[in-house]
Amino acid sequence: MAPVLTSLTPDSGAAAGGNSVVITGSGFSGVGPLTVTFGGTATTFTIDSDTQITAIAPPGTGTVNVTVSANLDDTSNPLPYTYVPAVVFATDGGNPGTVYSMPATGGTATAVVTGLNQPMGLARVGNTLFIAEFGANRVVSVPTTGGPITPLVTTGLSGPVDVTVAGNTLFITDSGNLRVVSAPTTGGSPALVASVPTGAFGITV
Repeated sequence: MAPVLTSLTPDSGAAAGGNSVVITGSGFSGVGPLTVTFGGTATTFTIDSDTQITAIAPPGTGTVNVTVSANLDDTSNPLPYTYVPAVVFATDGGNPGTVYSMPATGGTATAVVTGLNQPMGLARVGNTLFIAEFGANRVVSVPTTGGPITPLVTTGLSGPVDVTVAGNTLFITDSGNLRVVSAPTTGGSPALVASVPTGAFGITV
């Protein structure tokens, strides 16, 4: 019998590909070599069990069919996988301060969160945005789809300009205090990384 597919997790991802997709179903073992395709493009994968495969989504566009073909049998039923266009996020330090999202290929900017006090630098990790809120002397987070603002670093900062993330650590340019500091991504007090003689602005890791 041909493999049978029941679900994809997740069933969408970035157009650039590269994310892991868990394919559940049956008939993945003992049927000879398998081929996993996204819209006809074969990709790398691992067989976790007779009922699960973990595949790496290749680059693509639109909605495509995912199938699993067995050497000794036939091709599975298809399941749809949707490629989501890349999104760019930007801060607007006006009044009120706003974070916008926009298609990377061009289009209309959409407000993700508003009511911020001079938002400056921001960093994205998965579905979370970390924002250096210059006018409020703090770093906050919000979901990439919008939602409540979560204060993370609320004391010890003076005019934070930029923020970046490495692992579970935030790195912040604390311009008013002429230094770079770090803090946990879950929030907390800033710790000195290094002093900067004339002020710290952009940052990356």
